[in-house]
Amino acid sequence: KSKKVMISNPSGLHVRPAGILAHAAEQCSSKVELIVGNSIINCRSILNILSRAVKQGDEVVVRCTGEAEEQDLEYILQVIANDLEK
Repeated sequence: KSKKVMISNPSGLHVRPAGILAHAAEQCSSKVELIVGNSIINCRSILNILSRAVKQGDEVVVRCTGEAEEQDLEYILQVIANDLEK
């Protein structure tokens, strides 16, 4: 399962939001990836997330594969939409 989303956090995916996203991905039983351009990023790694320097307004694809992919995708989308600016 996958879905395209726009990053709305004003500072993009810098250290703190990348940490929040990585922690959320660790809670999932599915494999969670961000697809940014031609790059596929493992969301369980803060360094992988930071390496792409995702900025506000960038569109990314969130992809979950595994037993609970639908639930995990919804959870990660909720985190991206609501929790990165805390």
